Amino acid sequence: MKLTRKELYDLVWSEPMTTVCKRFGISDNGLRKHCKSMNIPTPPLGYWAKLQSQKEVEIIPLPSEYEGKKQYVDLKEVDPNDVIVDLEPPVNKQGDLEKLLLYENPDWYRVPEVLYAKDALIIDTKEKLRVESESNKNNVYLKNNPYKSKIKETLDVYVSSVSVDRALLIFSTLINAMNKRGHSLRIDADKTYFVANEEEFRVNITERKKQNPNSSNPRDNYNNIFSGELHFNIFYHYGYWEKNTCYKDTTYTKLEDKIVAIIAYCEIKSEEIKEKRIEDEKERIRREEEDRKREEFKAKQKSELKEFQNLFTMAERLHKANILRNYIYTYEEYLQKMEITDEEMLQKIEWAKEKADWLDPFISKSDKYLDHYDKDEIIQPDCPKQNSWSHQSYHEQSSGYNFWAQPWWKKKR
Repeated sequence: MKLTRKELYDLVWSEPMTTVCKRFGISDNGLRKHCKSMNIPTPPLGYWAKLQSQKEVEIIPLPSEYEGKKQYVDLKEVDPNDVIVDLEPPVNKQGDLEKLLLYENPDWYRVPEVLYAKDALIIDTKEKLRVESESNKNNVYLKNNPYKSKIKETLDVYVSSVSVDRALLIFSTLINAMNKRGHSLRIDADKTYFVANEEEFRVNITERKKQNPNSSNPRDNYNNIFSGELHFNIFYHYGYWEKNTCYKDTTYTKLEDKIVAIIAYCEIKSEEIKEKRIEDEKERIRREEEDRKREEFKAKQKSELKEFQNLFTMAERLHKANILRNYIYTYEEYLQKMEITDEEMLQKIEWAKEKADWLDPFISKSDKYLDHYDKDEIIQPDCPKQNSWSHQSYHEQSSGYNFWAQPWWKKKR
């Protein structure tokens, strides 16, 4: 498929680069090279996440000035199930963003040599660390200094007194850079949070401790001393887990040289977290929809079973009512044939017809004596108990007159 410069521009601004790459079997880096060679701008980092969150985004127009020889690019659509082997190195988002930040405003990420504490947050933090490090009993300055009672919010810093100014210089530079990049800072219960693209990162500066060489017991960790090595720790929630990363002093680098890396890391990671949250939300909605359909099916299944049981019960009642009527009809014919017109027997026949109407679900005639009972229980035949037969029980069942069991009895008498 041959795409002109305008067609390629429309394509990369209509759907994410990753989707376009899969469609044409090309790497992300390869597609960006095509766009760069034809002076085609591509969506910036976080563009699609903002668009999905219905935030305002800026679409960079296609520059009209283009003097390149390349007028079109030939891309071949591939099967999405095919395995794509990317022979080109992947895009280094962290490195690219660091270069961009340093190119735009290098002074933002330069740590000054001297701490000029003008920010109340820096002043309060420094005062709090001094109060904690010095003895309150014999220090006349602390007793007479009214400012110590006015300390409010402070940064999360745990370092030796020697490293306080250095840690606050790093923190102050990071805060200023974050603010200039459109991000913010939040303090909550002595915890410090950077807020980048609406995602929070809990941050602090600590100083690594090492064993005290002058200690009589080198294994006694309670006598460890500060080493002078500063760590900038970043904690964030990724899905259900809290993860963290650490930028620190090394043999050849200092934490002051990693300000831009920290800013870039927070911005990139915030976009990743936001995208994951969107995906997790979609997955949650999908699971809830599946659970809802499953529960609806179970409820419908239960309802269908109950409805069928009711249907079968009514059919069985009608069937047994008809069996009863058939017996009554046969009984009545027998009486007529035998010319038996006994008033008691005629009343019995009418009584039986009323019971059949009481059992019939289409009539369901009320009965003063039987309405108390469950129809389905009383029409079930009694099951004889195992080993329950005896001469006495048989005699009790067979003795006496039963109108319905012995229609010929009256004639014999």
